Amino acid sequence: MRKKLSPERLIKIPKSFLPRLITVLIVAPLALLAILYLTRELRLWSWLFAIYCGVFFAILWEWCDIARINAVWAKCLYAGLFILIAVVLTYYVDEVKLDDYVVGAALVVWTFGIVAVLFFKSLRRVLSNRTLLLPAGGIVAVGSILAFSKIDASGYALIAVIAVAGATDSLAYLIGNFFGTRKLHSDVSPSKTWEGTIGGFVGGLSCLFVFDQILNWIEFQTVWLWPIVVLYAIFGDLFESALKRTAGMKDSGNLLPGHGGFLDRLDSHMALSV
Repeated sequence: MRKKLSPERLIKIPKSFLPRLITVLIVAPLALLAILYLTRELRLWSWLFAIYCGVFFAILWEWCDIARINAVWAKCLYAGLFILIAVVLTYYVDEVKLDDYVVGAALVVWTFGIVAVLFFKSLRRVLSNRTLLLPAGGIVAVGSILAFSKIDASGYALIAVIAVAGATDSLAYLIGNFFGTRKLHSDVSPSKTWEGTIGGFVGGLSCLFVFDQILNWIEFQTVWLWPIVVLYAIFGDLFESALKRTAGMKDSGNLLPGHGGFLDRLDSHMALSV
């Protein structure tokens, strides 16, 4: 007779699922309320910008760990310097093109990240080069802050960007853990699967479609960009995994239970925003 498989054998439930779910249920509503309340009700974009800066200070701190910088004073100096640059560019520099150049430079870094993932074995040494890693981290952080700051002041477009990246990440995680069998890129991230990646891709596209129907914010001629946008979100996550793999780290931090650090949670959001 055939042995009956227990539910635990049929469905693989990862240990991180429950703390991850609890974190999402707490953080997501708070983020939603903060964005809508500060932008639509109070028109206090400066407060939302301050939240950006606090989050990206933590991200730059974690980037220092990836670059193997352990001194607290060095981390504070590095993170503080690039946050200061973001503040100056946002409030004290009127030259719009300069902002565009910084965001463009961040896009170049994320594009290199795609190449680094695809040719990880050949470029692994480059990813561990501190001389390249430190300015790259500053560029993507400042570029992301400027990109988020440029997004529609109503707050809805900002929520859409966060939701698309979140849907891509979450569906990739759920489908990959529950149904994934085929490894995507074991050298970069042993836990990621083709099934999860395809699920995340479809989830991101679906979320884009839903928000487009609600906001009508994307012209039909630019629909061809949708897959590219979602792919940047996917590769943003993979690029961060490649950096952690090179540094011998599992997570960039431990501030978000079930997710790791802020960089673990927001890597795809940063790549998508630029």
